[in-house]
Amino acid sequence: MRGWTLPEPRWEWEWTHPSGPEPPAVEREGPAGRAPSRIATVGTWAGSFTVGRYALQEVFPDVGDLVVGYGAAIGMSFRPNAFVDADRIEFVQLARSVKNGAPYNKYAATDQERKTAESRMVPGDGAHIDQFPRSPVPWYAPATPGRRRKDAKEKPTDASMTDGPNLSSGDDGTSAAAAHTGAWSQQFETAAVATAGPQKGTYYGSVRWGWSWPERRAPELLKFEVVSAGVPSPAFLAAARLWNDSKTTGDARPEAVPIAENRTVTAKTAQLWDNPVTRVTIAALPKGTPLQRIEIRPSSLVPSQAWFWTKVTVTGGRHAGRTGWLWLTDLSR
Repeated sequence: MRGWTLPEPRWEWEWTHPSGPEPPAVEREGPAGRAPSRIATVGTWAGSFTVGRYALQEVFPDVGDLVVGYGAAIGMSFRPNAFVDADRIEFVQLARSVKNGAPYNKYAATDQERKTAESRMVPGDGAHIDQFPRSPVPWYAPATPGRRRKDAKEKPTDASMTDGPNLSSGDDGTSAAAAHTGAWSQQFETAAVATAGPQKGTYYGSVRWGWSWPERRAPELLKFEVVSAGVPSPAFLAAARLWNDSKTTGDARPEAVPIAENRTVTAKTAQLWDNPVTRVTIAALPKGTPLQRIEIRPSSLVPSQAWFWTKVTVTGGRHAGRTGWLWLTDLSR
C-alpha cells in the first residue's frame, strides 16, 4: 500500500486528542498529504509530553484511490524537568487493536509469529507491549532517547518518537467500509521511563492516544491525555509481565520492561538510605510522601534482604527526585 511512510507496520495503543468544537479532518495518505497540526502538552511529576503532529489518515492500495483502511500519525516528545536524573530516557508502549469488535493480532504471517504475539497479549483483551514478535528489545523505535543529569553541565535533551499505525481490509480490492462490520480501533498507552542512570527503572508518566471507528459513525481520533502521572496503568503492567516471561520467534529471552508500583510512606518518618549495606541517610521522608517502588522482581522463597528492603524514587514533596532504599514496612501496600 502506498501512503505515509512507516518503519514497518506497527499497531495498537491507547490514545486521545485535544478537545475542540470540530472533529479532525482526515488526511489522505500520499506525497501531497499534509497532517493538520494538533499541538498539545500534558504534565506529569517528572516533566511533560508534547504532541506536535497528530492526524487521522486514510490508507490506499499501491494503485487506485479505494480507501482500504484508516490509521493515525503522531509525533511526540517528553521533556524531563528538574526532578529527573537519568542518562537515558526511552519510551515503552502498550498497544491494543480491535477489528470488527474483537481483539486483533496483526502478527500472523507465520504460525510461530502468531503464537509469539499471542503469548504477549493479555487474555481476552489483546493489550501487549508494542513490538515485533522477533524483537528482544521493548523500547519503542523509531525514537530518540532523552537525557537529564542533575550534576551535569550539558543541556537536557528531550526524548522523541513518531508512529503511524493503521488497520486495513487486508485486500487491495476491498474497501474499508465493506470490511467494517463492527468497531475498529487502535489504542496506545505510551510511557517514558529511565533506562540508564541513577533513576533507572523509574517511570515518568504515560499518555493515551489512538483512533476509533465505531459502527454507524465516521473514524475519529481519540483524545491525547495523561493515563498516569507516574507508574503506567494496570493493563500496561500486566502486558509488561507477559513480555518479560515471553521468548522471541528466535527463542531468545527479551530485555525486561521495568515493573514498578506507586506507594506512599506510612511510617511517621522513613529514612531513605543510599543502599542497604552502608546505610548513609539521604533524606528523612515524612508520612504521606509519594514515591515509586522500582526494580521489582519476582519474589523468592529463600529469605534475603529483598524481603525487607526496597529501592524507591521519591515523586513528590521536598525530596522529589531522590532515589534510595527504604524499609519495606515503612510503605503502603
